[in-house]
Amino acid sequence: MDYTKNQHVLSQWVLRNFRSDDTALYAKEKQRVWCHTVYMTPEKENVLHTQPLPISSVAVSKNCFRLIDAETGQPFDIEDELGVYERLLAGIVNDIIHEHNFSRLRHTHPDDFPVEKLTSFAVMQLMLNLYNPQNKNPYKQEMLEQFHADIQDHLSEYIHSINQLPHSNPELMDDHFYRKILRVANSASSDENKCRALFVLFGLLSTLNKPTLYDKINKLRNNIFTGIHTIEVIHTGHDFDSTEPRPAFAIAPNVFCIYKDENRIYLPLSHNITLCFITGTALHFRPRIDVFSPRPERLKCCHDRSLNFYNVSFDYIDNVMTTIDMYNVGTSSTFYSAYELSKLNEYLDKQQQDHDYYYTPENPVKWQPAQTVT
Repeated sequence: MDYTKNQHVLSQWVLRNFRSDDTALYAKEKQRVWCHTVYMTPEKENVLHTQPLPISSVAVSKNCFRLIDAETGQPFDIEDELGVYERLLAGIVNDIIHEHNFSRLRHTHPDDFPVEKLTSFAVMQLMLNLYNPQNKNPYKQEMLEQFHADIQDHLSEYIHSINQLPHSNPELMDDHFYRKILRVANSASSDENKCRALFVLFGLLSTLNKPTLYDKINKLRNNIFTGIHTIEVIHTGHDFDSTEPRPAFAIAPNVFCIYKDENRIYLPLSHNITLCFITGTALHFRPRIDVFSPRPERLKCCHDRSLNFYNVSFDYIDNVMTTIDMYNVGTSSTFYSAYELSKLNEYLDKQQQDHDYYYTPENPVKWQPAQTVT
């Protein structure tokens, strides 16, 4: 199929990691997610609107990357190229959230550099979700115009350079990414639509470490995530398939949450695991990896001595969850989660009934698995 009318600008595999509890065991094409949106009334009061949405209908931008082929007059898009990027990221994320392979976050091999890919994903989603109609960020159009400005202002020069690729770099034409870029540049579409598609394709090339004419993604990634010296893995203490009342992380159109004053950047990967990158002045990428969980013994990697484990309270997890939710509401007024707020209230009631269980330990405590006596 050459053309996808409904373009998902936040991948369905990402949203399935935050699937609603009532559809957790459904076939993936039938799963839903709770969408929470904050609206302001004429009286300047905030009102929260919550509804369950099929994942297939979330973050859909119609005709977002629709182009017209110059030779055939038929529509086409960049779905295949987005699919390559999505499958790469899905493999990395699944290894973390299902296999608990947290030590992999230290890898820096050219063909296995998960942190580089995850941080590129964060920046790429920042851009893609500016097309998300559920993203209520009032400045998203201005941000799009700013991102596209360089390509828009120098489009003829970019098209000239692209048309030279078959002659200057013929080996690149074996790669469908460059063939698609050539097709976009010479399409019968408007300059605006060409710029939109080229911007994303150049970003995908950067994410995949392929030669590109425009390297905005890497520049933004290096600016935002520079100097990572510690990676925190925060686990709710519940399994991925859990549906019991519990703390659960949410995700928003702008998938990461940046707190500059604290040098902390949260990147939720699923309802039960989020990463937190702590940035500073690290000269080399040799991050310390700290794992926080109310039930660290449930993690498959709990015997990995290269990781630092901390036992924390469920209240500690609640605070991280709230920090992420507040950022999401402030930047896009929308977030997606595994349950409606009434279930959160049910969980809070459970906390009050067994205060010691949910609030102990008061502070993180270094943890290691019990030694087996032989």
